[in-house]
Amino acid sequence: MRKKHVILTILVLIVGIFTATAGSGDSDVKINSHYSYDKREGKPKVFIEGIWLDFDYLRRNMQFVDFVNDPAVADVHIIINNRISGSGGQVYSLMYNNKTFENISNFTLTCTTASSDTHEEIRKKITAALSLGLMPFVNQTEAANNLSIRYRVKTEGEKTQTQVEDPWHNWTFRGSFNGNANVEESRKSFNYTYFLRADKVTEDWRIRNSGRMYVRTREYISDGEKYRSENISNYVSSSIVNSLSSRWSAGIFMGYSNSNYNNLVYSISAKPAIEYNIFPWDISDRKVFTIAYHIGPEWKKYYEETIYGKLQENLWQHSLNLNLQLIQTWGEIRAGVDASNYLRDFSKNRITFDSDLSVRIVRGFSVNFNFRIENIHDQIYLPKGDVSLEDILLNKVQLPSTFDVSAGVGVSVQFGSIYNNIINNRL
Repeated sequence: MRKKHVILTILVLIVGIFTATAGSGDSDVKINSHYSYDKREGKPKVFIEGIWLDFDYLRRNMQFVDFVNDPAVADVHIIINNRISGSGGQVYSLMYNNKTFENISNFTLTCTTASSDTHEEIRKKITAALSLGLMPFVNQTEAANNLSIRYRVKTEGEKTQTQVEDPWHNWTFRGSFNGNANVEESRKSFNYTYFLRADKVTEDWRIRNSGRMYVRTREYISDGEKYRSENISNYVSSSIVNSLSSRWSAGIFMGYSNSNYNNLVYSISAKPAIEYNIFPWDISDRKVFTIAYHIGPEWKKYYEETIYGKLQENLWQHSLNLNLQLIQTWGEIRAGVDASNYLRDFSKNRITFDSDLSVRIVRGFSVNFNFRIENIHDQIYLPKGDVSLEDILLNKVQLPSTFDVSAGVGVSVQFGSIYNNIINNRL
């Protein structure tokens, strides 16, 4: 009987040991309430893409990782996407894609900069955000043994940051002026643009107002005769959009335009719209697929009688817009389809397909492709009568066309050393 008790006790101990070790699932063994990890040799290999970065600055301030130039050999693949915030700054989404480490899921961090931030302040904030996100990966390598973390404690003189009253109530205003001139003995050109913008962005509302004036002047002298061309365009737009839910939005879009190039004294429109996003907006930094519908009236007046015998007219137009954006570690897809027509005559329509594709085929080889095609049947503003050769050469007026096609392709090839953290900015 005593032998049976001893054997039973031994069996219970063996089962207990196997149960404890099997529960870990990996090589981690719990000893005296502490986990023992085998640190990976070297540093995490990191590949970053999406925006322009100062890699010399990153290498100097993030020496706990190795930056590689090939995502196929990276331990962590980071994709950075940026969007304009309501205050005019930038919100950066840092998407960390784990390639080789165990027990670390993919995740996204955000970093916000102000419109008034300098280049130095921006790169400091991005570097700090990148460093924080890489800590879980660094912790599983030997590089963690040489890493220390410092927290700066507020002194007695520093005030705790509190939420302040916004005197502008989330409104931001921006303006710009750009101009250039080129003067030769027999040719002159002048261009300038004014731009103004006023926006208000909250969680529930997005109000946008913008205005732009563009002037392009050309002068040519030939055989003592002067030829002059001046194109003036003005655009004003305003929109109010409400976030109805995580996927639905609705609003109204209003616009005014004037262009002697397009034979328009004015074109005024007011169009309610509704939009649905297949994906929730909180993951819009990775993927967006929206369907939007606009419908509303347009009032037009022309400088010259049009090919349809009109000097002014009132129309109703509607449009359907599809927009797809996918950002993945293998590349990026941006594609859109816009279809519109005038309700009184469905033959007056326009369909536009626009796409940009960037795909990494194999290690070190990527293909970039862009394609745009328009099927045009809505040029109701074209002036009646023949266009002179002088107007064509001086680019004074819009010419009739039933299509517009553009395409581009590019490849990039890279081989050799996969990483080099040496900094050398000498001549």
